[in-house]
Amino acid sequence: MSNTLERRYLILAGLFMSKTIPAVFFMMSLPVILRLEGYSLEVIALLQLAALPYLLKFLWAPLIDRNGAKANHYKKWILWTGLVFGGLLILLGFQDLHHHFTRIVALVMIISVVAATQDIAISALYIKLLSFEERGLGSSSKVMAINLASIMGSGLFLLVYNHLEWQASVSGMGVIVLAVLMPLPLLREEQNASRCTEMFRWTAMFSFFKGRGMPRWFLLILFNSVSASAVYFMLKPLLVDKGVATDTIALLMGFYGMGVAALTSVATGNKRFQQYLLHRRRAYIDSVILSAVAVTAFIPISLSAESRIALYLAVALINVAVTVASVVSATLIMDFSRAGLESNDYSLQITGIHLGAMLMSAVSGTIVAAIGYTVFFTWQAVFGVAMIVVTATLFKGDWIPKVSLAHQRLEGTPSLCKDGTRETAISPPPAMGHKNRGSIRVRS
Repeated sequence: MSNTLERRYLILAGLFMSKTIPAVFFMMSLPVILRLEGYSLEVIALLQLAALPYLLKFLWAPLIDRNGAKANHYKKWILWTGLVFGGLLILLGFQDLHHHFTRIVALVMIISVVAATQDIAISALYIKLLSFEERGLGSSSKVMAINLASIMGSGLFLLVYNHLEWQASVSGMGVIVLAVLMPLPLLREEQNASRCTEMFRWTAMFSFFKGRGMPRWFLLILFNSVSASAVYFMLKPLLVDKGVATDTIALLMGFYGMGVAALTSVATGNKRFQQYLLHRRRAYIDSVILSAVAVTAFIPISLSAESRIALYLAVALINVAVTVASVVSATLIMDFSRAGLESNDYSLQITGIHLGAMLMSAVSGTIVAAIGYTVFFTWQAVFGVAMIVVTATLFKGDWIPKVSLAHQRLEGTPSLCKDGTRETAISPPPAMGHKNRGSIRVRS
């Protein structure tokens, strides 16, 4: 691998890690801090609203795609959002937890919107810079960055708060966000001269579903995220109800689980796995099978958690499954994102993944209370097996990427050319998975 390519992966992963650390901190560490400071659970629950911008970011993603074919377009978005992001975090660090709570909540919400916007631009830059063959390793580096950010946001900066107080922890994250912007000029984001600059249209978010196979793909990512997420979400309550010690739960779900996930993401960067990942359909179906197996492993745990070996193996397996599924799905999401609409298509697909997981997690507690852990986990295992059949049935055809789709445009998607005329692809090129009917461009 060339030094230029390695540098590209490192810079992109660093950007992704720095923007993820505060999000993890707000979701996992800040509720602990506020509880220690005496705030009620009802007040702390307000902070869950900080996750909304990440779910709704597809609404403003078309704005970021405007002029996306130009040189350094997404780099500029990353730079300016990063400067605002880091500055707001430093400002947040100067707020008093006891006297400025309303201001803190407002700043957290604003920061979340800015961070979600930077997330869109970073992922669009991933798609624009990486070729079909490079995207697997790009996804591995991204998932690795997320795992490291999870460890730092939920562990390291909580320790910093405990020993050095609020300002050091929050402002420290701001310094990291600003620091990772420094190597950004080393990335070369060139103009895509082979295509016209996309028009800024809010309706672009819906044109994604006009692509061949895209409705199927969206349904698959929506439902394939359900079972593993639901089981993972209910795992801590299960261990508490089974009488597992708090320290054991913290070790099992924290350093051990996240450590396994981090090591798995490193392993997916192996050359042999990357060669395997070039076979997109097989890799995606295998990831669904692995998730179903991991979910099934928790059925005996729900009956008895006395076997520590079985418990640790099950936790390791589900972390491996979730990590592998994340790498494979992230790679395919890049493939299915259109040139000039990278932000829109990425955000829409990510929303599909999160939506299925969030909806099931939201109702899982109520369901478990009614039917118990064992029946709930059994249902999730059955659903996971059913999704193997559904995925093998729906995820096939010549629309599945064998070459990069990011440099093609879907049928009927208009663009604004340099001379101000509108150009429309009457029929898509063969690389999009359609029959070779040729492509006619009409200007008006």
